[in-house]
Amino acid sequence: MKGFIPAICCAIVILILSSKAGINLPESWLDLIAMDKLGHAVVYGALTFLLLRGFKKEEMIGFAGNSHLSALIISIVYGIAMELMQYLFFPGRFFEVYDIIANIIGSLLGLYIFKYFNN
Repeated sequence: MKGFIPAICCAIVILILSSKAGINLPESWLDLIAMDKLGHAVVYGALTFLLLRGFKKEEMIGFAGNSHLSALIISIVYGIAMELMQYLFFPGRFFEVYDIIANIIGSLLGLYIFKYFNN
């Protein structure tokens, strides 16, 4: 399981960042391209990449026999869980659909980058 330590550390950093108070602006389409969304995409791309690296190092296949799908599902579900956690447990934090979209885009980019460097 040592191969997953970087992914676990990344998930912990995401948890810490998600629990900190922040400035939340009203949702709009312009919010989708804000720097905040770029940050979401980068950290979830990194999480997906590190999960895939862990699967490869540990020579694990993942659920349903597909490590790529497994890493995507883990990353996306974690992103949605973090948004729910912010809404339910941290005053001043909100559930944002655009954050989830940015997380998914980042997860897909992390998969693409992993495939690019491992072919």
